[in-house]
Amino acid sequence: GLTGAFLRFPGRALATAGKANHNGAMEQNSAVEHDTTLEYALDIARKNVKEAQRLLDDALAKRRTGDVDDDRVNQLKTLLDVAAEDLRRVTREQ
Repeated sequence: GLTGAFLRFPGRALATAGKANHNGAMEQNSAVEHDTTLEYALDIARKNVKEAQRLLDDALAKRRTGDVDDDRVNQLKTLLDVAAEDLRRVTREQ
């Protein structure tokens, strides 16, 4: 999978919904903090899907005019797939 705090694309950054350095160990957060963290992760994941879709839609329009090539469109399709999978993962954790 992709790691790191941000996935960089021109103009904007997509934040990862999970913690980049998470080691899988149980954390000692209170239930309230845990809910807030999950809510934040869900919010970030939803925003990432929306932004990835916006970037893809823009690239598809620009491809028709020749301003964007197929490689870039494919990159953005992959980005949308990763963002959607992240959203599914965070939703399961709710």
